[in-house]
Amino acid sequence: MDKEHVFFENYARNWDRDRKADASILSSFMTLAGIRPGSDILDAGCGTGVLLPYLSAATGDEGRVEGFDYSQQMIDVAKEKFSYLANVTFTTGDVLKYAFLKKHYDVVCCLNFYPHIAEHSRDVIRRLYEALVPGGMLLIMHDMPRKAVNAIHGGQPVLPPVDVLEEKLISAGFSVVIAMDTEQFYFIKVVKTADESDFVYDDEEQPDHRTARALHHAYHHTETKRVLNRLSRITGHVEAIKRMIEDGRDCSDVLVQLAAVHSAVAGVSRVILKDHIDHCIVDAICEHDADAVENLKKAINTFVK
Repeated sequence: MDKEHVFFENYARNWDRDRKADASILSSFMTLAGIRPGSDILDAGCGTGVLLPYLSAATGDEGRVEGFDYSQQMIDVAKEKFSYLANVTFTTGDVLKYAFLKKHYDVVCCLNFYPHIAEHSRDVIRRLYEALVPGGMLLIMHDMPRKAVNAIHGGQPVLPPVDVLEEKLISAGFSVVIAMDTEQFYFIKVVKTADESDFVYDDEEQPDHRTARALHHAYHHTETKRVLNRLSRITGHVEAIKRMIEDGRDCSDVLVQLAAVHSAVAGVSRVILKDHIDHCIVDAICEHDADAVENLKKAINTFVK
């Protein structure tokens, strides 16, 4: 048992007393997550179960929530608090060693957990990716700002900026949906990308070369990660604007932020267009693909309107 494990075992009984959760932020996380009723959810590193009642309510009676932690004492406290939730079960295990079922969970949540696996993040991300169904969702959340998280851990950058963590998640096969690094919290929502091996075709349904090309763009893109990072930040910005409106913020402040989003969308459009011209169209010309060139003309006409 390592020092960190011993710490959590000894501190479990006093954790809720000293570490007060922010209910408003946790509720916001559930809104951003958009968990579907009936989902099978893993709460990885659940601790004393702070998130369990929120997840239980989100998935409903038809769903299932599994609280998972390597500290037995933390699990015991969580059981005492939330054993009344009929759709919640508990598992004690090490995320680095536990044999999770493959393609099993619809959602995996990591609340205030990432710093504890930061040194093994690529392995943990891979394990969680394999445990998710195609199209499944991974949530990495902290109900305090990144600077505060790192300060708790002696100033070490155990929780990286969202664009750095995005790179790891994208390289593991996830698509970024939302990435927010605010003065109140840290939130990343990614979805497991479904590749062709995740689908089963009847013999007559096997895609021919043209179908496969339509499903998976034949031409290469060099700016995909950059585009995804920008889009995730735009998504987070839009969510922040929605909260401004809900909080009754001054209209002029909202309009300033909307103008910033408009500028950001135009910027990412230019990146995609340049990448398309520099690479996709060059490939298309080499392959004498007149349709691709014609589609570019239509895209440019739409973009410049």
